[in-house]
Amino acid sequence: MADRTAADQDPDPAVDPAVDPAVEAARLRAAAAAGKPEAYRAYAELLTGQGRLDEALPWWARAADAGDADASRTLAICHKDRGEFPEAERWYRTAADRDGGCAFGLARLLHEAGDTAGAETWYEHGAALGSVECTTNGAVLLAARGEWDTALERLAEASAQGDDIATRTRGAIENMLRDLDGWRGALARAEAEGDPEEAYEALRDLLDPERKAMFARYPRMVAEAEALYARAAAVGSAKALVDQALFIARDDSRWDEARALVERAHERGYDGAAYVLGVWAEENGELRTAEEWYRTADEADGGHIWACFNLGVLCVRQRRLDEAERWLRATGLDDAEGRDRGPFDEGEERIVRALEDIAAIRADPERMPPAEWEERLPELRARAEEGGPDAWYAYADALDRLYRLPEAAEWYRRAGTPRALLALGRMLYEVGGATGLRMVPYYEPAAAEGDAGAAYDIGRIHDEAGDRRTAQIWFRRAADLGHGRAAWWLGWTSEERGGDPQHAERWYVRAARSGLVPPAFLAGRSMVRRGAYGEAEPLLRVACEGKHEEAPYWLAQALRGVGRVEEAERWLRVAAEAYPDVLAQYGKMAGLAMPDPR
Repeated sequence: MADRTAADQDPDPAVDPAVDPAVEAARLRAAAAAGKPEAYRAYAELLTGQGRLDEALPWWARAADAGDADASRTLAICHKDRGEFPEAERWYRTAADRDGGCAFGLARLLHEAGDTAGAETWYEHGAALGSVECTTNGAVLLAARGEWDTALERLAEASAQGDDIATRTRGAIENMLRDLDGWRGALARAEAEGDPEEAYEALRDLLDPERKAMFARYPRMVAEAEALYARAAAVGSAKALVDQALFIARDDSRWDEARALVERAHERGYDGAAYVLGVWAEENGELRTAEEWYRTADEADGGHIWACFNLGVLCVRQRRLDEAERWLRATGLDDAEGRDRGPFDEGEERIVRALEDIAAIRADPERMPPAEWEERLPELRARAEEGGPDAWYAYADALDRLYRLPEAAEWYRRAGTPRALLALGRMLYEVGGATGLRMVPYYEPAAAEGDAGAAYDIGRIHDEAGDRRTAQIWFRRAADLGHGRAAWWLGWTSEERGGDPQHAERWYVRAARSGLVPPAFLAGRSMVRRGAYGEAEPLLRVACEGKHEEAPYWLAQALRGVGRVEEAERWLRVAAEAYPDVLAQYGKMAGLAMPDPR
């Protein structure tokens, strides 16, 4: 359940909407300044509603210090949205022992940080204070570790109190447990008959993609699935070994164990095991190993379509285009013949697009290995054989530019410096097909040395993986090191997700200093909106020079705001002539068919 700020609640009785806003603001400010506790929150809410969170925070703090638990929670949420997690935790803790809402927020914050035990403690405490949200979320954590009966009892309690989330969650868990009983029963029958194929078929639904969220939310179900597949494997199903390994591989600390199971399945003669090993090797950036396993899968299966496809893509990435085309056509789908057969399915589309990409690469010299680096390679190789880390890095870099990725990886690893490891991680992730999260350890040494780009890349990887908290931490580090795009992301997050325009504006200004046009525009527009026309002008001029289509209109508004009407008219005419659609859009927003440039 989402956190809510006090500004999202019903209006405070102290704020009279019928009164002129300016008069009411002055009254509340005077009352708050006079030390009246009841005015602290009312004035803070007023400022927050106006998007003036910077001015509101000190008044929220005064209200919290006076014992207002909602104010403590609002402060915590604001700081959490800004990525200031220690400060958010501090404010939650000021009232969590007596307020269920703060206990709930603290528990969520701890859970997101990986402190499950701390989260359970505070959900339990919040539930005792009467927070139904704490009861529900605490029950979910109990279910996550397999305490099904207790979890269901508590969800029933929360449901009886009107929590719809508890009702839906309870139903989902009950369905899940019924399915689990069904799988156990079907497997027991197959075990009694000693039928390996039936044992595997009994568990087929476990790998239904729609159940992925279930396993992510309830880790105990992963252990249950693993145990069932282990029983199916004991009956003699080599395929069950692979599926057991897929569940084990969810835990990075058990990666070697998972791979050993798949290798055992391969030894037992299951053709699909080699393909899985190829995929895992590719995700880990082990390019030579991936190619070997894909070839093995294709040979064992008499033409494994997806092993052929992955080999084709692997070769495309290394600019082995003739090989790539042969492997892609070995899938059995010729692009021209495929078009004659009518609409493609998703898999066929992927193959056709890969064939089209080969043609596009051949037609574009910029996408082919640069000849000048091919000429330099013997000299760089000779230096590498005689030199140290710098020479090894230089040779790896040349191989990288020539798309000889497996060789480049070997020399980057041999160099082993933070710079070399960063280049290795980027090559494998951005070109080689590796999984981003698996490559993060290669980025971390450079980030630890203050490389802003490395820190930004780590943030981007976590953002793409859906981990906003970790992404925010890394983007903050990158921005503090001067990375413009990281500052831009933080600004956008504050404005679009957190509703915090002042915090966003500061990040946009920092991003604009790095020469980025869009954040220069966003910062300038924010300043115009709050009446800081003089501050906005230079930023909006930068945006105009960068051809940002909305900037001329907002520069005109800034110039008008400082009284330079003739100059404002010239820029408005630029907007009308160069970007008529934009101006029409603003006119529509203002209720006009088409604004007059005057």
